[in-house]
Amino acid sequence: MTSPVLSFNKKNIQVEDSSLTRNAHKYAVLQTLGVDFGIWAWNRYVAQRSWAKINWNTIRGNFEKGWVLDDNTFHVNQFGHPFQGALVFTAARAQGLTFWQSVYYPVFSSYIWEMALETERPSINDMFTTPLSGITYGEILHRMSILALGDNPGVKQELLAFIINPSLGINRLFRGHPRPSFGRDRVKTYRAGISLGGGGYFLDNQDEMLPNQFLRFHLFYGNPFNSRSIKNPFDYFSFIGVLNFDRTDLVGEIYSNGLLKKIKIKRGKTYSYSVGIYKNYDFMNHDKFKVSSSSIGMGLIQNFELADGLDLYNEIFLNTIIFGSSGGDSVDVSEREYYYGPGLSAKLIFILKYKNNVNVYTRLKRYLVYNVEDLRLTRYENINLLKIGVQVHVWNPVSIGGEYTLASRRPIGSSVPQALQKQDIFRFYIIYHLGNLNLL
Repeated sequence: MTSPVLSFNKKNIQVEDSSLTRNAHKYAVLQTLGVDFGIWAWNRYVAQRSWAKINWNTIRGNFEKGWVLDDNTFHVNQFGHPFQGALVFTAARAQGLTFWQSVYYPVFSSYIWEMALETERPSINDMFTTPLSGITYGEILHRMSILALGDNPGVKQELLAFIINPSLGINRLFRGHPRPSFGRDRVKTYRAGISLGGGGYFLDNQDEMLPNQFLRFHLFYGNPFNSRSIKNPFDYFSFIGVLNFDRTDLVGEIYSNGLLKKIKIKRGKTYSYSVGIYKNYDFMNHDKFKVSSSSIGMGLIQNFELADGLDLYNEIFLNTIIFGSSGGDSVDVSEREYYYGPGLSAKLIFILKYKNNVNVYTRLKRYLVYNVEDLRLTRYENINLLKIGVQVHVWNPVSIGGEYTLASRRPIGSSVPQALQKQDIFRFYIIYHLGNLNLL
């Protein structure tokens, strides 16, 4: 008996891939609409939000009245909408679509939401923030969930991936395993850690120190100095997220940036560097002032081997803020305590490492967010975060650390001169390390 012979040609493979892609887009559209209408239905029928009680008249009114800058709270606009954009972006990625094939879906979702699923007038700021920040946040959640699944996921791995990325979890629950193309999004090189700690902070040099308990998660995904491993957007990224346990607003900080396109990478014995274009999403909510930004810019990462076991790691980032917001308790714009606008941001990091047992680090983040609403109030907000700290490895996989952060805000160009506002923050923490790359 003769065995069947299978023959393939380039044309047939392209046709098959095209068919798979069409199906992926079909399911991505359905799941995108499912995210939008699911969130709307919760707010309409469970939470009983007045703005969710839409009808044909409110939809027609949205088209007739035009766009505005809305007055929602800082958390809703600068964290909630990016998270909604991330859910939609990951819905497209969960079908096996590439990064670039998925970027249209948060735009489509945001437009549907603004024009049809709220009684309030469509929001210009949400139309920017939802897709721009959602793409960055979504791709990171997508990669995290695949990392959580591993090669042979069990129930625990599936549950963890579902919590990180509900879109992928729902897709796997109802449609089984994703397409084989997910293999290109897998990486085995990463460094992560969970920090739990406490401390306190002073507001504007007040004598009273307020308590601060927090949970922090950090992830450095991929190796920025390995050119062969960086082929697709976000094959290298960093993510830091902070939750506060003693503040009204739970989500305190998010700092994330992903390598969108590599320009040059060189790895040497004593000096390595990586230059590329990065996409960023930052969110910071302090008691006295706030800042968020969706930006793109150039990044330089370097590592110097100073001596045997002694290394200096360095990051320099210069970014253009496409759309951001900043302000504080001295701001009064309608019902908001923050401004909208474009701007500039920069990041500078130095880490001195000794045999991966001791890290001494300093980190400076600076934001200049220009006010596009009323220049009589202020021209731009200048917000800075300076962090100095040390980590000591105690036993595998645990380290302890302490850090001091000076956070400051000064409105520039205001018709009424405003004093510098600042916070002094002290934190002590313990870290449980995950991953297999000692990069930082």
